Amino acid sequence: MSIRRTFLILVVPLFLLLAGVNAGLVYFWERAEAERGLEAQAIAAAVTVAAFADTHELGAALADPVRDAGIKAAAKHVTGLTSLYIVDPDGRLWQLAGNPPPGGRTPFARPTRPTALPIEIDTHGHRRITGLAPAAGGRFVVARIDAEVVFDRMENLLRLLVVLVAGAGLVGLVLALVIARRIVRELAGSNAMIEAIRTDAPAADIDGFKIRETRDLALAVRLMRTSVQGRLARGRHELARRDRERDEAASSAAFHETAFPALTVEAGGAAVAIRRLGRPPAGSFYALARDGDRAGLVMGVCAGETPAAALAQALAAQRYFEAHLLDGNAQDRIAEAKAAFGADRLAWRTWSTAEPMAAAAVSLLDPEDAARAEVYVGRAQSVAAADIVEDLGALLNGPGFVAVLG
Repeated sequence: MSIRRTFLILVVPLFLLLAGVNAGLVYFWERAEAERGLEAQAIAAAVTVAAFADTHELGAALADPVRDAGIKAAAKHVTGLTSLYIVDPDGRLWQLAGNPPPGGRTPFARPTRPTALPIEIDTHGHRRITGLAPAAGGRFVVARIDAEVVFDRMENLLRLLVVLVAGAGLVGLVLALVIARRIVRELAGSNAMIEAIRTDAPAADIDGFKIRETRDLALAVRLMRTSVQGRLARGRHELARRDRERDEAASSAAFHETAFPALTVEAGGAAVAIRRLGRPPAGSFYALARDGDRAGLVMGVCAGETPAAALAQALAAQRYFEAHLLDGNAQDRIAEAKAAFGADRLAWRTWSTAEPMAAAAVSLLDPEDAARAEVYVGRAQSVAAADIVEDLGALLNGPGFVAVLG
């Protein structure tokens, strides 16, 4: 999901929810206040007439044209008054203003205190609120007020609130789009910086980032670029240093380590483990020949005018012994190699499954280390060849090769 869609899903409903809750609170609060105002207005009209009825002889007062006109004029000042009358204990009505109740009889009973009845709808579909107030002599006053005006105002308020909620949703939509667009633009700038690192192209300046988090991200990306450039520069410097230090002897020694690695194999019914110690001469070699159930191992050093020439002689000698050591008499092959490759310090063994041998050491070391290897192998007859040769690698100084046959 994209950032723009996420903002639209989160922000717009949030704005609509907040605006809707506030609009609902305003509407219901205004409606309750308007209804309380109507109730107070109806009660005030009923109580005023009840006080008049308590202090005057009702029949004489209403028969007086001046008082009757004054009462009717006062009733006109009560907003929305539709009916105002006094009810005697025997049900007789004294109509003061507005229309009398249907049938000439009131449906209301005398209250014990001033009160307002809930809003009701008459036969014509109009909303009315009724205020009742007790008077002296068992009478009570009924004042009915039209509530349609208030509900009309509530409908207008509701329409206004709906418009405001829709406007809030529109504002939320615009804000979500603006914020999402800004974030996407700055993230695109960060992606551009990362792409610049990948392609080693110039990166944009971080001054274009206005959001703190994306600015921090851009700084981190730039730091990554600097780190990568520094690492590459150090690598180039190290390669240049190695190029300056590389000579024929170093190159030959590096290739010699690859051409004659450590070796652990089974040959001729025996385990053979070979390890290099230190940095043997470039002309040193080992060769393991295998032919069915027979096998042979030769170690030696070939002479050469240069390290590269000695290494070439050692490789040639290795291939020769691997192919021909077991052909005929091994002594003859050794003599041929000495003559052909300038090999000396040769140490060798041959064996087969038909003529097994006890554990032995074959080494291309100085006499003292070679003797120590022979003694150690003789005392470790029950130990695996690979483990013995590892021990010899730790005990002997070299340089050269050592092999354990067992």
